Amino acid sequence: MDEFYALSQITITIAGFAALFSILKPQKGEWKDIDNINLVRFYMMIELACIVSIFSYLPVILLGYFSNEITFRLSFGILFIIYNIFAIKRVKKRMKIWRAGRGAKLFLLIIMMLLLLFEFLGAINCLGSNYKTNYLIALFSKFILNIYFFIRLIHFSTRQQ
Repeated sequence: MDEFYALSQITITIAGFAALFSILKPQKGEWKDIDNINLVRFYMMIELACIVSIFSYLPVILLGYFSNEITFRLSFGILFIIYNIFAIKRVKKRMKIWRAGRGAKLFLLIIMMLLLLFEFLGAINCLGSNYKTNYLIALFSKFILNIYFFIRLIHFSTRQQ
């Protein structure tokens, strides 16, 4: 279970660097559209970091009460439901990020749908008996998405206008 602890700590560290980067960036004059988009990216990074961190510890807690299979299937199901609630609730704020271009929009839409499908299949036990590995793949995929937002945040914050 050490890999879950490590993933949680690394995710929070990346979110902390993003927070420092966003706060310490000097702002001159008025806020531009790109600044608003970067704030949405930052918000999504914090949301993904919290989801990955919380759900990294969920199987550790549930393993004390349930068997290995039930623990990871329940973790997949809760992750699927909670992430969908966040996705539906935050859709208006997230739509600001789609100004980045059609390629980014299509990329993120495909990745998010694949992640949701993977989580659903894990919850209904269609991914085989590698429960821990499959759950770790789901969390690691969200972590990679978080890294993507971090790179985009740095790129669009540091480039010259």
